[in-house]
Amino acid sequence: MKFRVALAGLLSVACLAALPAAASASFHFMKIREVYPGSIANPDSEYVELQMWAPGQNLVGGHTLSAYSANGALETYTFAGSVSHSASQSTILIASPEAEAQFGVTADLTIDKNALEPAGGAVCWETFDCVEWGDFSGAVLAGPTGDAAPAIPDGKALRRSIAPGCATLLEPGDDTNQSAADFALTAPSPRPNSVTPTEHACAPPAVAPQTTIVSGPKKKTKSKTATFEFESNKAGSTFKCSLDDGKFKSCSSPETYKKLKPGKHHFEVRATAAGKTDASPATYSWKIKKKRKK
Repeated sequence: MKFRVALAGLLSVACLAALPAAASASFHFMKIREVYPGSIANPDSEYVELQMWAPGQNLVGGHTLSAYSANGALETYTFAGSVSHSASQSTILIASPEAEAQFGVTADLTIDKNALEPAGGAVCWETFDCVEWGDFSGAVLAGPTGDAAPAIPDGKALRRSIAPGCATLLEPGDDTNQSAADFALTAPSPRPNSVTPTEHACAPPAVAPQTTIVSGPKKKTKSKTATFEFESNKAGSTFKCSLDDGKFKSCSSPETYKKLKPGKHHFEVRATAAGKTDASPATYSWKIKKKRKK
């Protein structure tokens, strides 16, 4: 979610003005990806994970993560400098030493234990992105969060859904300002900035092929045989043909029809590729003239 004010994390206007343009244009696009408040067995094992949805959003130096308990008690954690990896979909891990030990990771920023509570709380990245869960009620926050996500059961984490748009890529539209809709319970899986992201862009949607008739019989002919050559603009296409409005049947180019009767005839062919079929078959009409009796 987004737009909460954490007083301890605000920078003065003068400080913001002193930052490079790239920094002020990058860090605020970060999204909260995952929140883990620890478990009964490891109550001090806690982490928050941020994620970039575009390159260059690693310029986090001087910027603050705020963690709220259910009653609004606030702890803040400020980055001393930027993190190394700036590729789109890279993550940044803010974790306690106990979480580092439990999951075998090295945090990009260390937090104190007992900062997060399973029954309720909220986490905000600067004023730009927040999530709240459970019975959080202790602070007036600066932006909408909608309905709270559920309280976090023992051993579970809250993770942002990236299903809308492209289910394998974090995108700006994945944030609807509704904690309950944007986050779901999952097994904890912390990912530091040094780990290559697994998210990737979706393949472009398949486009139906276009079918073209290359050659056919003369428009008026006495021949009772008709041969058609046709092609598709998509490699690997298969074809189905129909003669005189009959059922479409598998065919290949060239396709020949014999012993046709005199009169008007109509041919159609459509290509299929990658599961998509040409909705507008290529058509050809011609007439077989009767031969005059001598």
